[in-house]
Amino acid sequence: MFNLLLVVLFVPLIAINVIGPWLVMRTQRIPARVRFSDTDRECFLAERGDVFQQLDEQLQELQFAHVGSSALPSSHTVSHFSLYVHPRDQAAAMLVTMTSGKRRVTYAEFTQLYADGSLLDVHNAPTLSSYPSMPCRLGVRLSEVNNLKLLFGTLQRLRKRLPNSAPAIPYPSDQGFQPIEAFIARESDELVRLGYCKPEIDDQGRRALTLKGALFLTWKNALPGKLIFNLLEQRHTRLLLAGSHP
Repeated sequence: MFNLLLVVLFVPLIAINVIGPWLVMRTQRIPARVRFSDTDRECFLAERGDVFQQLDEQLQELQFAHVGSSALPSSHTVSHFSLYVHPRDQAAAMLVTMTSGKRRVTYAEFTQLYADGSLLDVHNAPTLSSYPSMPCRLGVRLSEVNNLKLLFGTLQRLRKRLPNSAPAIPYPSDQGFQPIEAFIARESDELVRLGYCKPEIDDQGRRALTLKGALFLTWKNALPGKLIFNLLEQRHTRLLLAGSHP
């Protein structure tokens, strides 16, 4: 009986971690070059649902101004997002709804751009990022924080405390989505340099994963790797926040 229980528990895990990367490598494509089209704000909000609309209201209370709304489709998900800027603070904000099949998650993100194209962001996404740590992005995920004022305050504290060789700059709202498009291209090129993606870009502006990238993406989203990566992320977040308190 005990041996049967072990088989029932571990065979699916082994299958996911061994067969999963091969399937991911065959089917997943990572955005490399994108061009966003703005959509009507009222229609966009009406299609997003109550959670998105409530977060939009919180951003308006924090005096963030709407810049535009668009969507980013990928192999198995579609991300609908709205971009905002603050009239006096240098930060930008984004609300994102990711839809995969019947699953939908919505989260908020506050971002500080730097003159060298890198960025610092604080967000409350419920799941780990599929991407590895990269020098061009320093991020903190606070999945339990739903108060956007607290998230925004965390970004402001981190921005003051964390060193950066380039000066912080405001998001150029007159450029619309162009800085986001440029960062996606830079991030994708960095994934190629790190060996996670192949250099070739298909006619839809996407790149295929290498075996290394497929292994990383699968193990980061399946047990037991998911638990390990979560613990590592939580430790990283604690160390950053410990040095950001006044």
